[in-house]
Amino acid sequence: MLKFINMFLFYSDNVQSEYITLTNDEHIHCTKVLRKNIGDQIFITDGKGHIFTCRIATIQKNETNCEIQHTKIHDIPQPRLGIAISPTKNAARIEWFVEKAVEIGISDIFFTHTQRTEKKAINIQRLEKILISAMKQSMNVHLPTLQTFKSVDELTKSVSHLYEQKYIAHCDGPTLSLNEAIDRNKSALLMIGPEGDFTKEEINLSQNANFIAVSLGPSRLRTETAGLVGLMMMKY
Repeated sequence: MLKFINMFLFYSDNVQSEYITLTNDEHIHCTKVLRKNIGDQIFITDGKGHIFTCRIATIQKNETNCEIQHTKIHDIPQPRLGIAISPTKNAARIEWFVEKAVEIGISDIFFTHTQRTEKKAINIQRLEKILISAMKQSMNVHLPTLQTFKSVDELTKSVSHLYEQKYIAHCDGPTLSLNEAIDRNKSALLMIGPEGDFTKEEINLSQNANFIAVSLGPSRLRTETAGLVGLMMMKY
């Protein structure tokens, strides 16, 4: 995390060798809300660990072009931590999870549709905006991965190889606590199910893919709460 906690960050992935461009909401926020002008110094991240110290060169109707004066690179946080979570019926709850997980320092968020998932469609564009906003606010300058999967089976086949440890939290009898199982020096992925929990078929499928069944404690948690509790256990 950056030392300069009062630094305001803009975000852009439109980076060239000497210039970087702000568009859409970032352009409007810079020029209309904060009223930055040509010649002003601003700080921009590309979400890949770079902090660019820039001078505003030109302001167009739909974009702000900035000259890069200095670049600082921040290492990727280790170990890699991912949460595979079922979308909640109430969109606001999963949006809250995304915001807080990014602030804590998650690496990957995988929305996974299970057999009991009630929410069949999610607004990825809105979640990406929340992702970027939370990254800037928390000064975690590596933008987490955001992906969706149609089933537990698709998830396990697509991303399992990225993690040294894999866990599934469910209510059907695991007694091993994630706190006891986790090695915090190694990468880890945790699956969180819907309010109705995973089916036995999904649990068996995940365990056949080397996921270890774990408990997050004695309380029955809502999906988004379980995601944050699990992330905190993995990280701290």
